[in-house]
Amino acid sequence: MTIKSVGIATVVLSLAQFSIAQNKPSPWAGAVMPQPFDTAPFQRVRVPQWVQETIGCGYTLSAMASKSREAAAAHGVTLSELGFVDPFYAYYDSKLLKRRSPHVPLGRVETDIAEDKRLGVRILGVYPPTLQGEVYEEHPDWRRIATDTTEIPTIDLKKYPHGGMLCPLGPYGDFFIDVLAEILTKYPDVDAFSFDGLHHGGVCYCQHCRANYRRETGLEIPRADLNDAAFRKYQHWADRRLEAMVRRMQERLKGIKPDVALVTWSTNAGRWGHFLSLPRNMPARLNLLFDAPDQEFWMDESNRGNTILPAFTNAYMWALTDHRVGFSEPYLMSHGNPYGKDSFPPHEIERRMMLTLTWGAAPSIAVAQPPRLQDELYRVMDEVQKRKPWLTHKQPEPWAALLMSDNTRTFYGREAGKVEERYMANVLGTFRACVEEHLPVTLINDWNLNAADLAKYKVLVLPNAACLDERQMQGIDAFVRNGGGLVASLDVSLFDEYGNPRENFGLAELVGLDYRGIAPATPVKNDEIDVNFAKAIGPDYWEKRKNVFDFRQDVASFLNQGRMRTYVGPEPVTFKGPAVRVAPREEAKSIGTIQGKDNDAPSVPAVLTRTHGKGRVCYLAAGFDAAYYLYAYPYHRLVMKHAIEWSADSPPPVQVAAPMCVQSTVMRQAKEGMNRLVVHLYNNLNTTGGHALPGDDVPLREEVLPISEIRVTFAPRYNIRRVTLEPGGTRLEAKVTSSGTVVVVPRLDVHAMIVAELP
Repeated sequence: MTIKSVGIATVVLSLAQFSIAQNKPSPWAGAVMPQPFDTAPFQRVRVPQWVQETIGCGYTLSAMASKSREAAAAHGVTLSELGFVDPFYAYYDSKLLKRRSPHVPLGRVETDIAEDKRLGVRILGVYPPTLQGEVYEEHPDWRRIATDTTEIPTIDLKKYPHGGMLCPLGPYGDFFIDVLAEILTKYPDVDAFSFDGLHHGGVCYCQHCRANYRRETGLEIPRADLNDAAFRKYQHWADRRLEAMVRRMQERLKGIKPDVALVTWSTNAGRWGHFLSLPRNMPARLNLLFDAPDQEFWMDESNRGNTILPAFTNAYMWALTDHRVGFSEPYLMSHGNPYGKDSFPPHEIERRMMLTLTWGAAPSIAVAQPPRLQDELYRVMDEVQKRKPWLTHKQPEPWAALLMSDNTRTFYGREAGKVEERYMANVLGTFRACVEEHLPVTLINDWNLNAADLAKYKVLVLPNAACLDERQMQGIDAFVRNGGGLVASLDVSLFDEYGNPRENFGLAELVGLDYRGIAPATPVKNDEIDVNFAKAIGPDYWEKRKNVFDFRQDVASFLNQGRMRTYVGPEPVTFKGPAVRVAPREEAKSIGTIQGKDNDAPSVPAVLTRTHGKGRVCYLAAGFDAAYYLYAYPYHRLVMKHAIEWSADSPPPVQVAAPMCVQSTVMRQAKEGMNRLVVHLYNNLNTTGGHALPGDDVPLREEVLPISEIRVTFAPRYNIRRVTLEPGGTRLEAKVTSSGTVVVVPRLDVHAMIVAELP
């Protein structure tokens, strides 16, 4: 054991001994892979049992009359918010915050706590973390400085009494913790805390951040630019400082009340804008320090509401928790700007809440709605409660793991206006292909790229996962050598964890390829265009038609099966998307090529395969994954499907035969002798979808078109006792075939679950 590992072991042992000495359970539940600037093992928080049993949060009860609160509790709300501090005042007699709210009568907090306790509703204490006018005024040095200057920002506090953003990375972070500890000590009935906007804002130049960064690195904080390697290093440092603050918070609060929880907002998913937050406001790993992160789930036009993104963001929310407990609040708005409910169809409430739980997140909701929506909301809340027995203590049934890399998004994507095309398109295109082909896919994170976490999967998909560190690459290599499959594309492993480029793929030996730069492409020319066609195109038409190739598959390969024989066959077809040149080593075989449209353009490998140890590798030098999101042809989906299935070298454990509008997920429930598979089926059909201007189209569904005869096959290895359709307990006839146990769902309206009881 190295000196460094001895030190880490000592830290872990000391924490365990401290917990025993205090006769309290440890707040931590296992370490995950390290990141730059870690000074001790990073551990996930231990999630209290009551949080594991909670199905979302019912917001807005604190603003509702007693009768309405009773109705909310009757329809399943067991956790709701209660304000203790706002950006202007404290709502209680605080020794730390002297300005008490004139708008909250003396004793109001105590009355609200008593009312919620009477209704069986747990208390979620609210404190906006980085806006507090009194603190802003009295501690100028705690203010966040967003630009590279030593000048402390000033705000007209009479006009804007909330002040400006405070920096949580310095002394204010500890003051913030002190206030929370004061609240919990004074009001021990508080069960959890929520913070709207717990982040560092991407960069801070306050005197404390400058001094701490200088002391710990010997460097000055550089100008905020992710294209600068020095700033990318700082971003990792700031992320670790924020994580350390939340870790101290958890230890302090759980030292007072072991089962208190952080049920608070994540800024990593939900809104498309969160993916565009560069520099990032918080690292994805911070979600592991929350007992249950919650996301604002928006489906308006600015948040790609009519695309695959809504399904992806809910799957990602659950993944950010390591598939433990995550909440997602569907915003019931028609268009943005930002919360408009104009002409919002009540039926859409069910669509959004059922989509959320299909992908593993528990649906939170703002309970107080306009009268025209209130009854339907209560009905849907009842539908969620009917499903509760199958929504907790669950894990994805593993087969395919799909990486969503926060480091790649940040340090390779780098710019909000370019990150979609540079990286997110690869992930979203892959996810779309898996959803439409009903391939059971589990989203994973950077910290899951180790041999232990990957061992349960049959195939790992790395869509343009450019930023990988040495530990991750070792874990991936071990996974494949031991028989796992790998599908990777484009710049995979071409950069390190800081976003610094390597001369060659870090995984060059594994994929059997060497990097040779960008593939030569031919832009579509606008000469000799049909005059009638020209009238219908805009000025950006040709700009969008760069990187155009002819793709040709090897008809003797696994690519040319099923509909690929019809959609492609032996003929060349257009491929428009990113592509790189690679030099195959002896063991790599090309089974597909691309070629620029010019007659003299070279033909280069587009799809390559090889074996590595006991595993199979398929590398996509042409970005079919990105193309299927940005400029899709149906054959892109089939390339992804066949590559994943071939690399997995075994069929999915549960196979769903249904139209592509049906989204399906497979989860395992195991608790206290219970062992079952739960297959979620969600009807995403939109009878008016695609009828409006695409960029501003929003899913506002008014009706459901049922889907009939969905066929689900469970692998032969499952010794299934019985199968029911839930909710309702309808027994499904199970037929045992050579392919496995087959059941048929006669009709799917919006959502249903096939529950297979196992020994």
